[in-house]
Amino acid sequence: MSGPVPFPRRMQALDQMLAASPSWDDLEKAFKPAGVADHFEPDDQIKKWLAAFFQTEPGRALFEWIADLTVRAPYPHVGNSRDSAWLAAKAHEARAAVGLAILRGIADGEKLLSPPKEPTHETSA
Repeated sequence: MSGPVPFPRRMQALDQMLAASPSWDDLEKAFKPAGVADHFEPDDQIKKWLAAFFQTEPGRALFEWIADLTVRAPYPHVGNSRDSAWLAAKAHEARAAVGLAILRGIADGEKLLSPPKEPTHETSA
């Protein structure tokens, strides 16, 4: 298995892709960057799902593993040139950004799931 799907070739069969014969407009759209929300922020429902899953044992294990791969990952080995150091820094920054976006989503989701309680005003008699 080479990915999250047991039979990835069935997911993108060459015959189907070739039969589609995209136009130039479709090809130009394919090379445009994907639209993403500001700061890669998920919507509130996804934040709540992240926070709820984080509270489970398998969810906690998954997010610990994601943190190990992203924000806790060691700085990559760099070669002897400045260019390789710059490329390594950008790769590390991109990897960490994914982890930080997920962790920020969990933190925001926890706030959404347990909003602050309104202060009670008790009057003394």
